[in-house]
Amino acid sequence: MDRVFCALCALSLEGDRTKGLGLDTPCRQAEWGSRYRSKRCFLPGDVLMDADAPVAFKRRLLQGIEERLSSSRYRYVDNSLAYYANPTPAAMRKDKEWFAKRPLPEAAAFIRDHARALDLEALSKGPLYALLADKHSQETLVLVALYALLGHRFVKFPYYAADALARRAALASRYAVPDHDEAMCRAIAEDAFGVGYTLHRFALPLGEETVTLYAHPEFLYQTAAFPPYRYAASGTIVEVAPGDYVVDCGACYGDTALLFAALTGPAGRVLSFEPHPDLGRLFLHNRQANPRLAERMDFVPAATGAEARGILTLRLSGAGSALEKEDTAAGDTRQRVNVPQTSLDAEVARRRWPRVDFIKMDVEGAELATLRGALDTLRRFRPKLAVCLYHSPEDFYTIPRFLKELDLGYRFYLEHHYMNNWETVLYALPQA
Repeated sequence: MDRVFCALCALSLEGDRTKGLGLDTPCRQAEWGSRYRSKRCFLPGDVLMDADAPVAFKRRLLQGIEERLSSSRYRYVDNSLAYYANPTPAAMRKDKEWFAKRPLPEAAAFIRDHARALDLEALSKGPLYALLADKHSQETLVLVALYALLGHRFVKFPYYAADALARRAALASRYAVPDHDEAMCRAIAEDAFGVGYTLHRFALPLGEETVTLYAHPEFLYQTAAFPPYRYAASGTIVEVAPGDYVVDCGACYGDTALLFAALTGPAGRVLSFEPHPDLGRLFLHNRQANPRLAERMDFVPAATGAEARGILTLRLSGAGSALEKEDTAAGDTRQRVNVPQTSLDAEVARRRWPRVDFIKMDVEGAELATLRGALDTLRRFRPKLAVCLYHSPEDFYTIPRFLKELDLGYRFYLEHHYMNNWETVLYALPQA
């Protein structure tokens, strides 16, 4: 089984008819094309968490494909990122034309033409499917895989509720506050912090606090309707609780860090890491605007990794800035800066924290390295975990496997916190 697993993962997709339902989108080309055409076997071939799991998961995917291609119920012209960001008739025109210009393939034909992609989804995500502790998590993983295969025209995530756009607009209107700092107004308007999108100033209730910050209106919708880095389904809740000591890896400009600080209360602490120098400046500005919360918030301007030393190269791309990798595409002209690296074990030890209760990781593909640099912390404290999986296809396999093999008594859950393929989060809850 392992040899088959490795061989399939090394297959090229050049022969697949990827100009179809979902694999013709930029995110799908980036996810499947660049990794698998490189002939790299991204999954370890020595041990599978459950050798039968890919078969069971593939069976569930086949059912999902059949259902979505056979029913007019799954036809979306309002589910693109372009429309979600700017909901106008023009933004849905492309998808309307797509449905009008071509006949839909039969499920059997789609499965045949995309056999390799289907196998790769089953092999990379099937072991996690078997590991997940409840049906909600398993069905969420099925949706994530179906989105990768079929795309936004046939798969809509629960996050994108019927009233999402109206609710987001209403919340932005309700909590917007004027900004009398002319220098900050100019900086935000000119995107001087390199965010990549427009921020606004809000004052909104979070926990027991009223928090003032620069943020995107999406954050307001998230906190009200689909709270970030919180799992709540099937009677299970994984969240930041009052008094928690929280580690926030990938803090961006501090919106989630402020949420954590409000939730943990005066008895808790929040330790945030963000290597992007300009986003870090905005983090500090947002923190300074909330002095009550600032007392419980620490900030480290560094990347997190397996070691507490060294200088790494960060490719600047707004909130999606990521550390340089060996396989960076030729011709990538994005600006780069050198940033220091640290580890969670080193920083927790330096502060002599008596415990760590919750760790959140959204570090643009460096999650596994960050976990490796937190081994002592994980073994000593067994914190609740919220770890992003969506940056790399292999993370759906390697990160759950890494945590499972630590044998720390975790139960695993999965939630998806956005309307496209971003923000898939693995939750780990230690058992008594």
